[in-house]
Amino acid sequence: MRSLALGLFCLFCCNAVEPERRRPKLITAKGQNNTTVQNNTMENSCETMPLDFVFVIDSSRSIRPEDYEKVKTFIINLLQFLDVGHNATRVGLLQYGSVVQPEFSLNTYYSKAEVKEAVRNMSHLATGTMTGLAIQYTMEVALTEEQGARPLSLQIPRIAMIVTDGRPQDTVEEIAAQAKQAGIQIFAIGVGRVEMKTLKAIGSEPHSEHVHLVANFSQMETLISVFKSKLCGGSDMCKVVDHQCQHICVNSPASYRCKCRKGFTLNPDGKTCKGIDYCDLGIHGCEHNCVSLPGSYICSCMKGYVLNSDGKTCSQSDHCADGSHGCEQEFMSTATSCVCKCRDGYTLRPDGKTCKKIDHCADGTHGCEQEFINTEDSCVCKCREGYTLKADGKTCQSVDLCQTLDHGCEHLCVSTTASYICKCYEGFLLAGDGKSCEKPGCLDGVMDLVFVIDGSKSLGPANFELVKQFVNSIVDSLNISRTGTHVGLIQFSTKVRTEFTLSRHTTGQDIKRAVNQMQYMGRGSMTGSALRHMFQFSFSEKEGGRSNIPRVCVVFTDGRSQDDVSEWASKAKNSGVTIYALGVGKAIEQELREIASEPSEMHLYYAEDFKKMGEITQKLKSRICKDRPADENMCRCENIILFQNQVTEQLKNLAQSIEALSKKLETLENQVVRK
Repeated sequence: MRSLALGLFCLFCCNAVEPERRRPKLITAKGQNNTTVQNNTMENSCETMPLDFVFVIDSSRSIRPEDYEKVKTFIINLLQFLDVGHNATRVGLLQYGSVVQPEFSLNTYYSKAEVKEAVRNMSHLATGTMTGLAIQYTMEVALTEEQGARPLSLQIPRIAMIVTDGRPQDTVEEIAAQAKQAGIQIFAIGVGRVEMKTLKAIGSEPHSEHVHLVANFSQMETLISVFKSKLCGGSDMCKVVDHQCQHICVNSPASYRCKCRKGFTLNPDGKTCKGIDYCDLGIHGCEHNCVSLPGSYICSCMKGYVLNSDGKTCSQSDHCADGSHGCEQEFMSTATSCVCKCRDGYTLRPDGKTCKKIDHCADGTHGCEQEFINTEDSCVCKCREGYTLKADGKTCQSVDLCQTLDHGCEHLCVSTTASYICKCYEGFLLAGDGKSCEKPGCLDGVMDLVFVIDGSKSLGPANFELVKQFVNSIVDSLNISRTGTHVGLIQFSTKVRTEFTLSRHTTGQDIKRAVNQMQYMGRGSMTGSALRHMFQFSFSEKEGGRSNIPRVCVVFTDGRSQDDVSEWASKAKNSGVTIYALGVGKAIEQELREIASEPSEMHLYYAEDFKKMGEITQKLKSRICKDRPADENMCRCENIILFQNQVTEQLKNLAQSIEALSKKLETLENQVVRK
């Protein structure tokens, strides 16, 4: 109350002289760079309460030099009504254009003369109009204790007077609201073409006291008397205006503000009050839910829980209520836990959550043509004596010639009406004898081959199945065995997952089975991470990589990578890995070239959509077989044999030469003896 009374006292003018006789003579601008004060100006014509007062001056290029001088004159004239001093009003000033330039802070000068001299020496910035940035600087820097503002506990008003002549190049509404919420009282003075909507967004409430618009800079002098009455008039604003405060009206320099009684907080409208929500205070200590009451609160619990005697914590009453039990069919809450149950015809599996059928044949959906038998996991079809089960696992056919004759088929014997024919497994071709099977392609090729398959969400499940078919088609053309080609596969999206290593499978059927069982990841596309994983791990000895065996990598993708591919692709290629890059659809050619080995035209393949993947599949098969990486490795043995043959031939030639030389020597000796 003491500080409030002092504030009210200081708002009244200290002399009783008639206003007309005490009105100070204003400073007038003389020329562009010359401001003078008339000697008979009467300063400190009133006493005001202490303020922390910051001028925020628009110094944009739209302000002409002569108008800029008028702004400085306005500031100096207004200083007449401020009692500047360390324990009185502290004054700071900043100007702004495209940037904020602080001229002096609240703790720079403590005399009016020093402040005026600093104002006279200001230079025009002549740049943009970043008003929002200036307000933010005022709130976060200029009106802080570090810059000379006094502690909030002293209740010394913090005032910002903003002078602008144009539309801001940034947003002001949100930052101005934050500044006013922080307790800063803002006066907004607009000159010329400033929109009143913008000024009202900047200025404090009530706008009639804080927002002023004049037609030009010359008319700014008319505001001197307005601010004199605000600073010296001493009027009790709470008494003379319709403040509409719901609880309490508190006077402030040239204005007022609303406050609420204890237990209430002020609403955003700055007028009305609402009761404090004790749950929002965060001190309730409720374990589950807090329910606010007028002047208090109570705790409550979630479904399946009861409130303990302490009124804050909760105990579980229904262990199944939170839905985290994971039971596949039914569940039951016991005294200590939630127990899973199965419906009739099912039994609980060892995991305690999922159920399996007791009789898989009972529902009649098995589709067996003749007989069936229930096993632990499924219903299996059977055929009567004299019949055999067909490949569909459901229908039966009579025992045929393939079962009674020594047909000699290497792979499959298929009965016809009166005879039989031999067929081969997928990936093999029937030989000319009509019985044996042979595998097309590079049967003698030996390599360590790793597929790097894109499993990102852009493929979709259907196209991912086509990619699996593509992999299996390549596998069919290779000589997969313990001593032949080894195949590994990694799938990538946002993460990288090794589906199987080079040492995992040694037959083509096992590899194709593993490919068919792959689960689609369906997330992002981190091709660079996949290449790093391939380089660091996939060809390592731990995962089955063999020394002195060619290393080949087939990278498949359908879009742009979310990370860099060049670094790890280069490292892999420099280490001796041959990389084939296959792109479909939205794959980026530049990325494919960074991935593929040189020359890129022999190691890069692209198809416009997944329907044309068959074309690049055949091309890749042909290229892998034509390159015959195994031959390059095998050349060690061939080179040794070639070297041995060359040495043998040279020794043979040398022996022949020696023999011829011996004959010549023998002839010469005979001639000498005869002579």
